Amino acid sequence: MQRNNLKIAFISLQEDAEKVPPLGLVYLATYLKEKAGIEHENVRIFDRTSSNMNESIKIFTPDIIGFTSMTIDYGKVIKFAKELKQDQNAPFIIGGVHISSLPESFSPIFDLGVLGEGEETLKELVLLYAKKRKFLIQDLKGIKGLIFPIDKQELFLTPRREPIENIDDIPIPDFKLLDKIYFQKMENLSTANVGRRLHLISSRGCPYKCLFCSTSHFWGKIRFHSAEYTARMIRKAIDELGVNSVGFLDDLFAVSHGRLSLLKNAFKNYGLFEHIQSIDCTQRTDLMNDRICEALNELKITALNFGFESGSDKVLKEIKCHTTSVDINKNAILLSKKHGIGVFGSLMYGVPNETIEDMKKTNDFIDFAIEHRAKYIWSFIATPFPATPFWKIALQRGKVKNKMDWNLLSIHNVENPLLLDEDIDRREFKKVFFEGRKKLRKMKIGLVKEFILKNPIDTLNLITKSPGYYFNRVIKKVFKQ
Repeated sequence: MQRNNLKIAFISLQEDAEKVPPLGLVYLATYLKEKAGIEHENVRIFDRTSSNMNESIKIFTPDIIGFTSMTIDYGKVIKFAKELKQDQNAPFIIGGVHISSLPESFSPIFDLGVLGEGEETLKELVLLYAKKRKFLIQDLKGIKGLIFPIDKQELFLTPRREPIENIDDIPIPDFKLLDKIYFQKMENLSTANVGRRLHLISSRGCPYKCLFCSTSHFWGKIRFHSAEYTARMIRKAIDELGVNSVGFLDDLFAVSHGRLSLLKNAFKNYGLFEHIQSIDCTQRTDLMNDRICEALNELKITALNFGFESGSDKVLKEIKCHTTSVDINKNAILLSKKHGIGVFGSLMYGVPNETIEDMKKTNDFIDFAIEHRAKYIWSFIATPFPATPFWKIALQRGKVKNKMDWNLLSIHNVENPLLLDEDIDRREFKKVFFEGRKKLRKMKIGLVKEFILKNPIDTLNLITKSPGYYFNRVIKKVFKQ
């Protein structure tokens, strides 16, 4: 089979990220186009925007089907793959964070799995399949970064693939592979504006080792796109899709003043500031200072997302490895307020060794955030994900295993918090947790009110165009948080 005739379907069932596209699949699909010679029309991404996904995939008649999955979605992905298998003879490949973090959970519904960074591994698989029209075990053993069954009882892992050293060598993602719905005008609550939004990442990895996060395990060492490459990504999206708002999803975007200065110069050279209304990104509280904030202002950063995690110094020292404190977190809010940058963030409850008093301190931190006009903070249940110290703790306690009901690993699982110490009264835990939620809900309602008052006509148009989406979003995010 000629490689340019090969058809490849990518599937994502993730639903929890509001209108955030499956960026990883965009990178992979673009890589196959540019590096393996696959025609644009022969690579398709199927996700929650796809109507009747099973039938649409059947009509597409793919030669290879690739799935990506986070841990919370893994059970759902396996179930869908079993349904799809009834009509498909194409090999099924599973990739993404979950299987890379816990290869022992490999399901026999898949023919093989890609572990870690997938571009080069997938390219080699596609070229092999185009040549032989099948995957033979002796051939697969020569490709790094794979897991596959060699009989009914045994799984074989090939050596780990080295990360791509210079990620600027990766082709600029072709966002036209995504459904156009991702680039329709939509609300941006962080700025109370309406616009066409681009989500992207300008780096891979994180040098920190927080107890709850598997980023460093999945990506390996941290690597940054150059400022020019990042600017070119945005320029391409402006020219092709008319975007005017950017959300950076990097784990570590504003790493230094020098990095922000390089980005500012590149954005200026590519004429981005004439088109982009606002930019938001994640940020660490321990990296905040006046100089950084001034650089963020110059880069049109209007909102920052912080992982506050707790209002207890004891808990913070433990889960964030002595890198931050309650005072540092509070100072980040004050600095953002001083420089006119909106504050968003997250908090977790039910951490190992966390007491009810620690949780009450987290609720006190919410009061501080409200007093100093943080825009919004959301709360969740501390959850053990594979390849993290939290997972090891839950494993030792018998709360998780390699094959389990993955729905239990929901960050909303307040009825069965898997990391909560056994001596903590569950009723008291829920009481404190929902007291915090009640405070946060008022923040959310204020955020929505601000947007509606600023954009009454746009609000009406958005609701009229997608009534179901906005009804569900209000119910989930305002009343259920």
